[in-house]
Amino acid sequence: MVGWAGVLQILLGFACCALTSLSLGVALLRRLRVELLRAEALCLGYLVGSAAISTITLALAASWMARRSVFLALAATATVLLWRERRWVRDLKPVFLAQIPLGLRVLFGLALVVYGVLYFRQALSPEMSPDGMGYHLGFVNQWSHDHGLSRNISWHATKPQGMEMLFLFAFSIGGHSAAALVHFSFLAILPCLMVLLGHRFGWPPAAGIVAAILVFASPLLGVDGTAAYNDVAVAAVVFGAVYLLQIWRQAHARECLFAAALLAGFSVAIKPTAAVFGLFVVVVAAWEMRRHPGRRAAGALATVALIAVAVPAPYLIRNTIWFQNPLGSFGNAIFVNRWFHISFERSYARSQEHLGGIAWRDLPRELTFGGTKMQESFGPAFILLPLALIGLRLPRTRFLLAAAAAAALPFCAIKSARFLIPALPLATLAATFVLCRWRAGPIMAAGLAFAHLLVSLPAINNRFHISTGWRLAYHVPWRTALRQAPEEQCLARSDEYRMARLIEERVPEGGAVLSLDGAPARSYTLRPIFVWWESAFAERMADLILTAGNAPIHGSRVWTSRLPQVRAIELRIAQTGRGAGDSMWSINEVRLRSEGAELPRRSAWELRALPNPWDVELAFDGVEATRWRSWDTLRPGMWIDVRFDKPHMVDTVEVVCHDPQWESQMTASVLSETGEWKTADSSQWQSNIAPSDLRKQATRELRRAGIRYIELKRDAWRREPFFADGPGWGVREVASSNPSVLLSID
Repeated sequence: MVGWAGVLQILLGFACCALTSLSLGVALLRRLRVELLRAEALCLGYLVGSAAISTITLALAASWMARRSVFLALAATATVLLWRERRWVRDLKPVFLAQIPLGLRVLFGLALVVYGVLYFRQALSPEMSPDGMGYHLGFVNQWSHDHGLSRNISWHATKPQGMEMLFLFAFSIGGHSAAALVHFSFLAILPCLMVLLGHRFGWPPAAGIVAAILVFASPLLGVDGTAAYNDVAVAAVVFGAVYLLQIWRQAHARECLFAAALLAGFSVAIKPTAAVFGLFVVVVAAWEMRRHPGRRAAGALATVALIAVAVPAPYLIRNTIWFQNPLGSFGNAIFVNRWFHISFERSYARSQEHLGGIAWRDLPRELTFGGTKMQESFGPAFILLPLALIGLRLPRTRFLLAAAAAAALPFCAIKSARFLIPALPLATLAATFVLCRWRAGPIMAAGLAFAHLLVSLPAINNRFHISTGWRLAYHVPWRTALRQAPEEQCLARSDEYRMARLIEERVPEGGAVLSLDGAPARSYTLRPIFVWWESAFAERMADLILTAGNAPIHGSRVWTSRLPQVRAIELRIAQTGRGAGDSMWSINEVRLRSEGAELPRRSAWELRALPNPWDVELAFDGVEATRWRSWDTLRPGMWIDVRFDKPHMVDTVEVVCHDPQWESQMTASVLSETGEWKTADSSQWQSNIAPSDLRKQATRELRRAGIRYIELKRDAWRREPFFADGPGWGVREVASSNPSVLLSID
């Protein structure tokens, strides 16, 4: 997109999505007869409407109707609807903020204008955030091209995509930056809701305004909320749900409870870690209704639970159909499937629990001033956040802290500050309420907010490094944001973007790429890209290269077992050893012999394994570069089995392994024609230190699996085990950026 036409197209995409959300949300609140002030109706209506539009867009994508023309027609209809609702909105009571001191109002307005303009420019600029151009918009790019919910076998694809559906609406019309502006709209609404909550419930005027300023000007929320991410959107939706819950608890208006349940379900549809908060809303509803037994209360509670579940339910159904696991990337030990390995799920959970080696004692420094372990921080002003704990004694803030605890609970498992963003507005409000109860508290709070506004400005923060970590570290000129300069000049700063464009140019349509390092920016290419860790298939493809690379180092070990002299109808190799951590059972090749001659594999043989029955063919395919792996920790009870089409005399079985597997202890047994299992007479390991060159075998198998290209870092290509030896691997370089190289498999 170039020039003012490009900017108008971006703004049109954002405006269509935003106006449609606002229109539908206001209409829903009116039909529910929720009693709100005018500003509340607009802010909460936008959130409620976003939940509805996200669900509608999902239905359109599932029906292969996700087209620009459909979204434009939907936006036009919504604009007419909003025009019809204007009288209802106009007749609502306005918010009177005259009782708030002028200085606080000026400070709040200054924060909204200065940071609002800064954030708007950032969101309008070319989208180049890592996850935004990686997978958030990577899926959206593919769906927009296909006009529907095309299947993607990827760990990220299993997550609910409530926010991505809004991105799809805006992206189909205005492209990448339109999607980023949609997320920015949630960041802009959040501080307004915080001030409105304080006003509605009679808080000290400074409490709501100072909390809103602290949250809005936080460096982490600023960079996250202006990219095509979803963390700030979750925070706004969670806050909106708590807002409506508070109104319901005070006025006992069931309509507010139903709207809160809708937002709770939408928060889960945006980010699955919000499931704890969704459960919190249902528990609060049940607790408050305990004094109102009867069918009506039970029916209302059932409706709340149904609404909360209905919004994320389509994604659970999709995961069940696509991946045979409603939880998608987790729960694979329960819902065993071929798409994702149990080993990856466990290793990922372990790595996230202590991300960067973070410990609880490090959190005060890492979350405020920043550090080397978390790489994300909210700003120094939040060092006063523990004041919120005093609020546990106060009825007004106790409920906010309970909701904040529910929203923050996933942080215990994933030590990333982004997972605290949904809880931050609630906890900050509680802290400023406690502070403003003191005599000099409001003045101190105002001074804190003013200092926070100054030190959080990117120009100051980046110069003096007041807080470190992820923040707006790059000054985007207006000329770039307004597309008076080519997007390419800005986007070319990203290595992932440059490689994505090279892939789009050099790889033919439909050509699949295996990425062995950081993934190229999938939102800027339509070529299939398999990142080595994101699926069982990609892990298996990367394992081919790993096996071939390590073969000259490890050599091979052959386990030989002498079998009883019987005509066998079935052979089983069982594991009796026990490993630890990431150790797995793996078999490159199984060879069966009768009187010294190898028994050729027949297609009629039935091959089975426990676990991972889907890859058992790799142990019998005659290719040593491939291997069957348990993809689970080595333990007794695992087995691999072959049932013959007719009885065979098998006297020897050989198992070839190209990794040491010192923990592996196997036994072999055969099932005779008489139906009796007979155990092997003897077995032994034999090491073969002679190097094996399996490299071309590996790349040939990659090509057979549909992988024609490999992308990896240039330094990795030059180092062991590759040594930039293209002919040895059967590949050639077809493109390169500064840090990465793209190889074609010959």
